[in-house]
Amino acid sequence: MRKYFQFICLVAFSLASISTPAHAGAWTQKSGEGQVITSFSYYETDAAYNAKSDRVSKTSSYHKSTLDVFAEYGLTDAYTLGLQTSYQWIYARNNLGSFRENDLSDTSFFLRERIWHDDFNVLSLQQLFTVPGPYSTRNAAAPGYGQSDAEFRVLYGHSGVIGGNNYFLDIQGAYRKRFEGPADEVRMDITAGIKPNENFMLLAQSFNTLGMRNESTAAVITSSGPDYDLSKIQISGVLATSYDLSLQLGGAIDVAGRNTGAGKTLFVALWKEF
Repeated sequence: MRKYFQFICLVAFSLASISTPAHAGAWTQKSGEGQVITSFSYYETDAAYNAKSDRVSKTSSYHKSTLDVFAEYGLTDAYTLGLQTSYQWIYARNNLGSFRENDLSDTSFFLRERIWHDDFNVLSLQQLFTVPGPYSTRNAAAPGYGQSDAEFRVLYGHSGVIGGNNYFLDIQGAYRKRFEGPADEVRMDITAGIKPNENFMLLAQSFNTLGMRNESTAAVITSSGPDYDLSKIQISGVLATSYDLSLQLGGAIDVAGRNTGAGKTLFVALWKEF
C-alpha cells in the first residue's frame, strides 16, 4: 500500500504541475478582441520530492502528452472571460504494472476584472472555477482528480522600456479551494518578459504552489491527490509571424517540492489573436 501511495503521489503531482505555456497575465483584452493559444507539451518524471522535500529516485515513472487550448475574450475593456481545457495521453508504470489513459481533462473557466490601471501598471482580480472531465478516477493514470476547484486571484502587471527594449513584469497571488478531499492551495506566480526586437519575446516564469495541509483522510489514499508543495521554473521564447500568429517554444523543470514528483516539460504553442 505504501508503494502504491507513493505512485499515486507521483501521479497526483503531475496532474497538478503542468502550467499553461501562455500564462494568463494581469492585463485584460480589449472589448471584442481576444486570443486562442493551442499548445502541445510532453512531461516525464521518474523522481520525487519526499515529505521532507528531499529529491529521491523512484522505481515508478510517469509520462504525459497534452494538447491544451487556452482562450480569452474581452467582454469589455475591463472584463475578460476565458477558459482552458486539454486532452491528455498518459502512461504510468510502477511495481504493480503499467497504466494507460487518454481522455479529456478538467476544464477551467475564469473571469478577470481590471480594477485599476495607468500607462505602466494594471491591477486585476480573477475568479476561476474548474469542472472535471469525463474520465474515470479508478484508473491510476486518470488525467484529473474528478473534483472541482474554485480560485480567487490578485494580478499585478507592470510594463516599461529598459535599454531600448520593451519589458513587462507580472506578479500573481491566489488561494484555491479544492473540494472533495485534496488540500487547499496558495499559489504565487511570477512572469518576466522582454522584447529584444519587435518580433521576439523572451519569457522567464516561476510557478509556485503551497499546500495548506488540510486534506481529508480520503484524499491521502485515493487518486484525489495528497497535500503537496511545488516550485517550477519555465523558460520560453515567442516569435511573432504573419496573420496575427505567434510561435512559442520552451521548457520547464521542477526545482523544489514536497510529496510530489520531480519532472521536466517541453512544449510548443501557437498563439492566434483576433
